[in-house]
Amino acid sequence: MSPTLSVLRRLRGPSLGIMDDTQAPPLSVSTGIGTTALGRLQMRVPEEDGFEEVMVERRWPDMSSARSWCERTVERAPLGATILEIQVFEESWKHTRSWETTKTRPIAEALQLGVVTEVGVVRWSDPRSMTPRAGSRHLL
Repeated sequence: MSPTLSVLRRLRGPSLGIMDDTQAPPLSVSTGIGTTALGRLQMRVPEEDGFEEVMVERRWPDMSSARSWCERTVERAPLGATILEIQVFEESWKHTRSWETTKTRPIAEALQLGVVTEVGVVRWSDPRSMTPRAGSRHLL
């Protein structure tokens, strides 16, 4: 076996076999640490003397899990609560450069919005890319 072939075999990694395709493919190609998803809900919750606006969010390994969490949270919302906004962000995590002193933080790559229907079911829009379009002009 030539040295080149052995290096290629080591770099390729293990085969995962046939994958379950129930999850939508990621929208963006990331060269960083990995991707996560953030589920966020904004609600108006009744209190004794009026209403309070509450925002809850939780980070998940993928958009499907974040959407499921949002749906479960909407189902468990207190009686009289109004769901103002439902968002799921796909995020990429990138390595910091040696000269950067800030901590690693996620960069939003895609956004998916949800709406609660009259019967209380969450309907989801198609995910939209949040990266700038190629060739678009930016104002300075």
